[in-house]
Amino acid sequence: MTIAEEYQAEREKLELNRALDWSTFSQEYTAVGEVLEPMTVQVWFDLLALKSPIIMAETPTVESIVDYVWRNCKRHTKNPILKRWRLFWIQRKIEKCISNPEQAPDLSFVLYEHVKHSFDEFPVDASQATSKKTNSMPSVAGEAALVDEIASRYAIHPDEVLTMPLRRAFTLQRTIRTCTIPDYKLLEPESLRAIKSKYLNNLNNGQK
Repeated sequence: MTIAEEYQAEREKLELNRALDWSTFSQEYTAVGEVLEPMTVQVWFDLLALKSPIIMAETPTVESIVDYVWRNCKRHTKNPILKRWRLFWIQRKIEKCISNPEQAPDLSFVLYEHVKHSFDEFPVDASQATSKKTNSMPSVAGEAALVDEIASRYAIHPDEVLTMPLRRAFTLQRTIRTCTIPDYKLLEPESLRAIKSKYLNNLNNGQK
């Protein structure tokens, strides 16, 4: 596959996923027999608070994988007795999977794809990409700003934002900013930028 074909395939995949975000269908992922639902805003905030290695691009522990699968799985329950039983079996299945050299890479791939899919629509504008970092603490947490941005725009309760699939929340953020901020320019999704970067690197190295 050429780089141009790779770019086109990735673009078509992203466009399909955008269409699925607002349909009655969704991209499904299955890890150790557990169907993972689209990550919600609340789950993302919880994982941030826990500094989960899975979303921090660090080496995950068994406990962090169990927690990630549990928070995103379709059979999530708040019943304390059932929760303990479910967590026990999820951990057993994950430990068994990790100990199997043939199955471990598949688990890693599914988790990676689920995280990537959740953040594909994260809004990044051109000014963010080049802005300098400051040492001062922001006056408002980014989590609160996201919730307020969507809730105030659509006149909904903040709790409704928390239950939204993360991809939808990011898409709404992108739409709000494009419509309300003059000259707001969004960057392409990271996966497409990575392919373009590879193409430019090949050109610099004398390859086509």
